[in-house]
Amino acid sequence: MKHYMKQFLVTTLDRTLPIYIELTGYNEWQEEFDRPEGYHCYHWLHTVSGEGQFECSGTTVTLGPNQGILLPPHVPHRYVTLSHPWSTWYVTFNGNLAPTIISSLGLATSTVISWEPGSRLSKIHYRTRHLEQRPSEFSGMDSSAFVYRFLIDLKRFGQVDNQRSYSQHSKRLLPMIQFLEKNFHDSGIGLANLSEFTGLSSQRLNYLFRITTGMSPYQYLIHLRIQKAKEHLILDKHLTIKAIATLVGFLDASHFISTFRKFESVTPQRFRELN
Repeated sequence: MKHYMKQFLVTTLDRTLPIYIELTGYNEWQEEFDRPEGYHCYHWLHTVSGEGQFECSGTTVTLGPNQGILLPPHVPHRYVTLSHPWSTWYVTFNGNLAPTIISSLGLATSTVISWEPGSRLSKIHYRTRHLEQRPSEFSGMDSSAFVYRFLIDLKRFGQVDNQRSYSQHSKRLLPMIQFLEKNFHDSGIGLANLSEFTGLSSQRLNYLFRITTGMSPYQYLIHLRIQKAKEHLILDKHLTIKAIATLVGFLDASHFISTFRKFESVTPQRFRELN
């Protein structure tokens, strides 16, 4: 595949968006770059094939295939070719909420991010090669959505320090998520049951759940029960609050009502009336 590059026309309106593209492209023969003042916006570079050496923040790393690095604005850096050719894909972007989005996704900056060869990230240089021929309407909200999707994929498939990716953790938890979907109504479910089902220790299970969902297995179960209760409250008007509490795994109506109010800021009855 030949070299391509797309410089986007960024309008005044585009600059008000949470995030937008400035530049993207593919280099079959990546040249050396030395930027002692850094780049003026966020800069992502990854290796498609070959190897390159990347220097930033006093650290030198090698970028091999399916490895990349995300730099914030104005971070001094330099990169050189270690193999010929060194093929790379890059995208630069900015926006009012770019720092917030990157922070909220927990994306690592100025460090190597890797991914499995079969992930969406490994083919992104093919999916974007048509942009060179696209007219300027691929800008604004379209480009904003593109960058956000790219960052989501980086969150989903990226691995730092040989840790599993979000996607890998999610796949490992999928059987247990399916188990909870089928058995949430069982009030006797506890962490011991879940540990036995998954074959993981309680500590390991808690860890996997927290890095994948941001909550413990028990908290996830309560969220699931409240979600199912909301469905019953809207769709099954003939059911009493007490009956719904039992259906979704609460031992008594009072506990259900207090928990529901904590999550939704209204009682189950008031939620039903509003819907």
